[in-house]
Amino acid sequence: MRLPTELGSRLVQALAQSRIRWWKRLLISTFIRHFSIRLDEAVEPDAERYPSFNAFFTRALRPEARPLAPAPALLCPVDGQLVTTGQAGFDGLVSVKGQPFTWTGLLGQPANRLPAGLFDSTALFFNLYLAPGNYHRVHLPAAGTLRHVDWIPGRFVSVSPGRLRRDPDRYVKNERVVLGFDTRMGPLLLVLVAARLVGGIETVWCKARTSRRGHDPSFRIRLQSGIDQSWDRGQEIARFNYGSTVILLVPGSRWNPCVSPDPVQFGLPLAKPSRPSQSAPGS
Repeated sequence: MRLPTELGSRLVQALAQSRIRWWKRLLISTFIRHFSIRLDEAVEPDAERYPSFNAFFTRALRPEARPLAPAPALLCPVDGQLVTTGQAGFDGLVSVKGQPFTWTGLLGQPANRLPAGLFDSTALFFNLYLAPGNYHRVHLPAAGTLRHVDWIPGRFVSVSPGRLRRDPDRYVKNERVVLGFDTRMGPLLLVLVAARLVGGIETVWCKARTSRRGHDPSFRIRLQSGIDQSWDRGQEIARFNYGSTVILLVPGSRWNPCVSPDPVQFGLPLAKPSRPSQSAPGS
């Protein structure tokens, strides 16, 4: 089944990036109708001005469309569905409907081999699923400096909650990009999980891969070039070229969740400091 998946990925990528006017117009107009896309929220509200379907799919939103919750709340990094949230220890984490995922599987290495101090004895996690109709840019939940980057090659299959209930190993089989940040409130980890077909993950400093081969040293090197760069709270950090999942992890001793599993939007508060004394401007 590997060959058809790779061929399908290349085909969808080519179609999504095509600049043939009638084709991209057909894709964009069909997508807008099917998913009831609000173009009034976009920086560019004219669908005709997008050069390709992929440019439309990864469109930027006006800042006022997603106001940021006051600091020091931990911001939701994306629009999507908060599938679940909970606590996890070094031996694994619970992600979807009670299905366990080990650190080794999700992060490609045991938690004790990650940079020192990335987690305490427990971690608070948020599992956020982005459906195709969602806004597909990823923003930093708290101001921070990138300290750890990893790329884990894998497949490009659906990670919708329904599919995961039938096949819970999809997270640890799909391609992933792991980004670890230092913030005023401690470490923060974003795990970006690719999804069906194109599934391209890119960061603000590193374009998505054009090759679908698992071994791509140039992509890994370009990803690592972002280490030691800093970004503000709410600043765009990455984007997806198709539906996807973001798993956010922070120290459970520092944060208390303040939302229930439900549809969420970028800029809403996911958690608040566990102690008022931990508050810090711009965190």
